[in-house]
Amino acid sequence: MSRTDDLTRWLGLEPCADGGWASAPGGHDFYDGSLLDQRVMAFRTRLLDADRPRTGWRRTDADTVLVRHPPHGPDTVLRLWTSDGRGRPTARPLGGHPSPDEPFQLTVRGGQWYALELLEGEAGLWSEAVVPGIAFGEGTQPAAPRPPTAGEAEQRDGRRAGSDGQPLHELLGLTPHVEGGYFRQYYESTAGLETPRGRRPLANTIHYLLDRDSPVGYLHLNRAHITHFLNSGGPIQYLMLSPDGEVHEVVMGEDAAAGQVLVFTCPGGWWKSSRLPEDVSHGLISEIVAPGFDFRDQSLASADRIAERYPAAIGRLRPSIRG
Repeated sequence: MSRTDDLTRWLGLEPCADGGWASAPGGHDFYDGSLLDQRVMAFRTRLLDADRPRTGWRRTDADTVLVRHPPHGPDTVLRLWTSDGRGRPTARPLGGHPSPDEPFQLTVRGGQWYALELLEGEAGLWSEAVVPGIAFGEGTQPAAPRPPTAGEAEQRDGRRAGSDGQPLHELLGLTPHVEGGYFRQYYESTAGLETPRGRRPLANTIHYLLDRDSPVGYLHLNRAHITHFLNSGGPIQYLMLSPDGEVHEVVMGEDAAAGQVLVFTCPGGWWKSSRLPEDVSHGLISEIVAPGFDFRDQSLASADRIAERYPAAIGRLRPSIRG
């Protein structure tokens, strides 16, 4: 059984018309418990391997956020090609290792041609989120820019930068989050929509990091759906409390046999916490919130509040409540 066979079976991937494999799309259709007039974001997971090492050129009117998954490193190199209005291609690595020069998250703005290529390694995995989600299947391929050349790639790829022992949150420019851990916003849609709680961007994204100095994301609630994508490290343990009082557990990681996942969505209106096991150094993820995150949509849990409303769950959740 090949690595590709393992990954396609684990992630439910099927051959894709523009190259490689793709999962069935998911998306965000609700906000604060109510159905939206449009799908504000849609996403899927993609795979390239040595036999199918590149996608076709593609463009859509929507923004496309690309998020790299493990495996990665010097032996697995994914490259993003984009093209300007004159058909001139440029290349950039997508997530070789945690550094500003090889980010795990890149955005292709609406109307721009792009393609992905696996340069090295047996398999390269990423997810792509399209904002707004109604444009997910509207990519076009006729009259694409000319194919890139290897020489151009060598000239335009970013240079690898070593961390020299610098903490990961400093290397990536992350700052402490009120929930615990560290974060940095990377993308926000310029388009928005009206909600019962005010105007929100269609979507925004962050990096979120837990490490040994801040290993817990304390229990909190958001009104919008949040989809999580594993970038590096882990496993990360998540506990979620649904409005009916049921506790759900999800583990983000690379061990399919143990039931771990690379991507999951926490519905809006659910309480959520995250934690690093004691033997794990870090867990770096990307999150996309759609409709976009606003601190007015967030609530931090108190032990008294959870105990009063969900007495059967408080024992399990108490270690994840701050204070």
